[in-house]
Amino acid sequence: MKVKKYKHADLERKRSMFFQIGLIVALAASLAAFEWSTEEVLVPEDLAGQIDPYEEDLILPENIKLEEKQPQPVQPQKILEPIIKETNNNDPNAGEMNFSSEDWPEVPVDIPELPDEPVEDNSVYIFVERMPEPPGGMKGLMKYFAENIRFPVICAELGIEGRVYVGFVVDKDGSVTDVKVLRSPDANLSKEAIRVVQNMPAWKPGRQGGKPVKVSYTVPVNFKLQ
Repeated sequence: MKVKKYKHADLERKRSMFFQIGLIVALAASLAAFEWSTEEVLVPEDLAGQIDPYEEDLILPENIKLEEKQPQPVQPQKILEPIIKETNNNDPNAGEMNFSSEDWPEVPVDIPELPDEPVEDNSVYIFVERMPEPPGGMKGLMKYFAENIRFPVICAELGIEGRVYVGFVVDKDGSVTDVKVLRSPDANLSKEAIRVVQNMPAWKPGRQGGKPVKVSYTVPVNFKLQ
């Protein structure tokens, strides 16, 4: 069976090209070998025949002197002189003398202790030495409710009545703040109770340690049909 080869893999077709490349390389190497030479040592005419250029230890004649390195003179170093600033008579700071803290003796100084600043008490108390009071006492409070409560019409038509418990805070100046309903039978009654409590006149503030403080308070607002 004859083995078939592809044309691009057949090296027999390229034998002549390989032979030419090898011949060119051989000729180039031969020319380089003929052109190769060593460097010549040039010897002055007056020393020709006296010095062997390939001798390791050369003996120089007496008329040839080696150059000796002259010692360089030592340059003197510059001495830095202090710069003296001339005094200007027009300078406003002229003539001033600066003293450091070391020039003065230490003198003990008594610093008086300042009293502590009073800390404002913004706590809300439930019970204090002296509880807040409404104008006219509890009787005046009941009279105020009786004169200012407006029974909601819808509650009157539906027959809704009852007692609404309202919580609030009597501030240091006696004003009523943070009004909120704690318990109520109807939302319409709650709105009316809040309106009446918010419009109350200022109370006498509660006191703790002789100072006015904030006190939480609760009052019942009674809604009853006649």
